Amino acid sequence: MSPLAPAPAPAPTFRLEAPDLTGCLDSAHLAAAFAQDAVVRLLDAGDVEAVLRENCDRSRAVLGLHNPSASEVHIHLPALLPEHAARAWHFVSGAMHTSDAAGGLTVHLAPSAHVWLTTAL
Repeated sequence: MSPLAPAPAPAPTFRLEAPDLTGCLDSAHLAAAFAQDAVVRLLDAGDVEAVLRENCDRSRAVLGLHNPSASEVHIHLPALLPEHAARAWHFVSGAMHTSDAAGGLTVHLAPSAHVWLTTAL
């Protein structure tokens, strides 16, 4: 490669691993979001790593968020996922706290924290 040629963009690093489903009340729908035929989307959430996993009929979704920064971040879920704005989100695993903001739920992630949330139609 010549020194004037642009360097290839680095591959995105996404450190979220699948949540531990042990003890989940309805882990079948969670497991469906991690099946081979699941629909997986990396989301643009600024400095936060975000992935949405949906079962094949997209009736249920599992959202993973990871804060790689050294400061707390706030993620307004209706802004991140407007198509799911009317849905209620349920905690699966990780660490977070939430607040109700105008227009919906905001997730607060501490530095290096991650969380998995789920929702259904």
